[in-house]
Amino acid sequence: MPAHVLGWVTTENVTSNLHHDGVLPATYATNERLSLLFRVLSTNRDRKGKPFVSTVEARQYPIYGVQWHPERPIFSWDADEGGINHGAHAIESMQYFANFLVNEARKNDHRFPSANDERGALIYNYVPIGHSSLSWYGFPPANGSAAAADASVGWRDAALLI
Repeated sequence: MPAHVLGWVTTENVTSNLHHDGVLPATYATNERLSLLFRVLSTNRDRKGKPFVSTVEARQYPIYGVQWHPERPIFSWDADEGGINHGAHAIESMQYFANFLVNEARKNDHRFPSANDERGALIYNYVPIGHSSLSWYGFPPANGSAAAADASVGWRDAALLI
């Protein structure tokens, strides 16, 4: 990570932390399964000052997790999206993370069998539910079973309640 980006993310309010159910640092420290799988890279505090683990990376796998919104400083400009830093440091920092994650994904050699199969799986084939940063995509169950369909509806209903 470039030194200037590291400086900004460690000293400025450039991440968008809009969560209320973060995992406590103590939970990672005392949960052997979590601590063996993930290395904590950063912690933060929620709106009420409660600490939470904000960035993790898997120790042995190319898996990363963030409990913040790297997309919001760059893309969320709705009037109801209060508290988002749209300053130059926030946008450049979040663009760094976007580039990093895309470059990590490019290391994967999995490919679709054909261009047609790839086109069929593109996100553009689906309509988002919701609006702005509160939207999400619902996908049909992979195996087509009725139980899986019921589970997907339950997930959609749960997501709408959040």
